[in-house]
Amino acid sequence: MSDRLCTQSSAMNVTVASLLKSGKAFNCSSNKYAVEGPRVWVRFPFLADTLPDGTVEVQGDNNGLTSMQVHAELDDGTLLSSAFSARQVAKHWRSKGSYGLPVPGTDRPELRQQIRTVYLAIDHPKVVSSISLVQLASKQKWDDLTLPLSIMFAALCGMAIMPLIYNAFFYGAMRYNFMLWHSVMIGATVCYTFSSSGLIFLFFPETTLITKMLINYWALAIGVGAGGFFLLRFVEPGKIASWLQILITGTALLPVLVTALVLKIDGGYSMDARNYYHASFLPVFFVVLYAMGHAVRRGSRAIWFQIAGWTPIILFSLDRVARGMDLYIGWPILDYALYFTLVLETIILALGVANRILRLRQRHEHTLRQQAELTLLADTDGLTMMNNRRAFEREFDRNQHEHCYSHLAIIDIDFFKRVNDRYGHEIGDTVLRVVGRTLNATPHFAARIGGEEFTLLMRMDSREKLRNYPANALSEICEALIKAVHDGVPEIQEPVTFSIGVAAIGRRVSLRSVMTTADRRLYDAKNHGRNQIIWFDIAESKSAKPTGTASV
Repeated sequence: MSDRLCTQSSAMNVTVASLLKSGKAFNCSSNKYAVEGPRVWVRFPFLADTLPDGTVEVQGDNNGLTSMQVHAELDDGTLLSSAFSARQVAKHWRSKGSYGLPVPGTDRPELRQQIRTVYLAIDHPKVVSSISLVQLASKQKWDDLTLPLSIMFAALCGMAIMPLIYNAFFYGAMRYNFMLWHSVMIGATVCYTFSSSGLIFLFFPETTLITKMLINYWALAIGVGAGGFFLLRFVEPGKIASWLQILITGTALLPVLVTALVLKIDGGYSMDARNYYHASFLPVFFVVLYAMGHAVRRGSRAIWFQIAGWTPIILFSLDRVARGMDLYIGWPILDYALYFTLVLETIILALGVANRILRLRQRHEHTLRQQAELTLLADTDGLTMMNNRRAFEREFDRNQHEHCYSHLAIIDIDFFKRVNDRYGHEIGDTVLRVVGRTLNATPHFAARIGGEEFTLLMRMDSREKLRNYPANALSEICEALIKAVHDGVPEIQEPVTFSIGVAAIGRRVSLRSVMTTADRRLYDAKNHGRNQIIWFDIAESKSAKPTGTASV
């Protein structure tokens, strides 16, 4: 239809009758879309034989339209006219951002055959596509397509929204800020698809054409801007040079800044300003294309998701920019491809976000494992693989707040030097390892604090209320130690015994104080024959065999 239509501009008070009487020629040349004036007239032939049966409507791009008129000129010169306000034009929406205004007389077969020319008056058109994309189409056909196309676009919006849900879930748990920028991109994609496809008129019938246009253009600008910041935060650190990061930031902000300057809520913008809007996208497109190749050369793995998702979008967007700047008319069918690639990009990047989260999680877990291993090495005795003095002191400090342990016992192997001298240090080390395993098997916190000396932080027990609780529990442990060494180190012929000093852990006493008391009682145990447990100071006992001692 575009090659048959001709245009002319006029003042707002010019009617179709006065226009035809004036005899002013319509412009049918290659520059016919370069029209100026508050009212633009479009003339095109009505070829009834080439049109489907039933009512015929004029269709075109509804971006930025206001009031319109449709006139049908019959063979005898009679004019059939219809006028539509901006609100009525919006109510005659078609899927994919079009309008469909019925040509008067086409619903009556006897008049339809007499129509020879159709005139369309557009008041204050904001975009050239309102003129260049004008065509005649079957009203019934597009009525039948409204529901399936609306379902298709609604499904596309639903598919795009799904990643938004898990973004919210995972961001609450992991706080990766690239997920916020991805969510902004998804929101912009959904808003653009919802508005430009015409779904906005289905759910919000009172929406004006200017509002729809503003949503379309702002959604694109915000989506592209968010995409630049998403790129910077999604790609692994060090894979994009610092100077390129600055360039990406600047070009990503450019469409938003230009949109803020170009779009006027009080009446749209001029066609020239619209060219600035579309041109503002070109720098970020080319910078992002370069950045993706740059990141690949630097070994980025995450960038491949953007390459897969963004390359088709950029190609279709370049076509959309060229048509938006009126460099050529193009094929409107490409708009459908843009919708699908936008949703496909959302899904691809959602997979990329999931993959990136997985890798970040694996790296985090690897770091935690390394930290745990280092902590374990720092807190573990290398020979016996039990807790060392550092771990013991930290556990005692923790007990001052949690009060898990009631007594501290220092355990010393009797005549251990004799074992080393008689059987060798290798056998001595084996004894130490056996003792360590046996103490670790107890319910108490065991540690090796030096040489043949071990400590136990004894857990509170219901038996603690009984007399001689520490000694009874420790006697069982000593018996287990003696048996373990006898069974585990058969090279030693004589029994290996143990001396133990015990001190109660008060709520406000220091480790140094408790250790001093336990160590003094261990010294008493060794001085009084070894192989015994002492939990009271012998100097304070008047009996021959102190009540605070127990032989094993």
